[in-house]
Amino acid sequence: MQKPEIEKLISLALNDLYKYDVYLLSKNYNINERTVTHRLAIYLENYFSEFGYHVDVEYNRMRKDYDNKDELGNLMGKKLNWEETGEGSNFVYPDIIVHKRDTDENLIEIEVKMAWKNNKKNYDYEKINEYMSQSDYRYGVYIELFPNKEDCKIEYGPFNL
Repeated sequence: MQKPEIEKLISLALNDLYKYDVYLLSKNYNINERTVTHRLAIYLENYFSEFGYHVDVEYNRMRKDYDNKDELGNLMGKKLNWEETGEGSNFVYPDIIVHKRDTDENLIEIEVKMAWKNNKKNYDYEKINEYMSQSDYRYGVYIELFPNKEDCKIEYGPFNL
């Protein structure tokens, strides 16, 4: 899939989020970010599944390349090496990923922030960059959600930090 098609599908999913779940985006409601990413992932899956992709929230497994691909023990946690950033090696979980499970086909890694809780924006940029670099995600996307869709920010990585 190419970037214009991905941009269109993400935009459609965001339209659905704002149409059906806009109350979750109110600062006064102050809902947990995981709730919002779950709802967005549902809408993304409506569009990406027809292309054979799965959409998962905080997915923490990848298949290591061993002889027996069916062996459950081959599932390993997604671990990023952040030695250069001073974070060390950590298990981190992407907010949303679009991928084909149990393969190395990683299409999109998405980080989502509520506009009034974006004090870790650079941390999310860094996560996106590292997922693109270390786990070969073709696209990294940062989405900042506001109560009004017109204010929503969508940025594509990699990011210059």
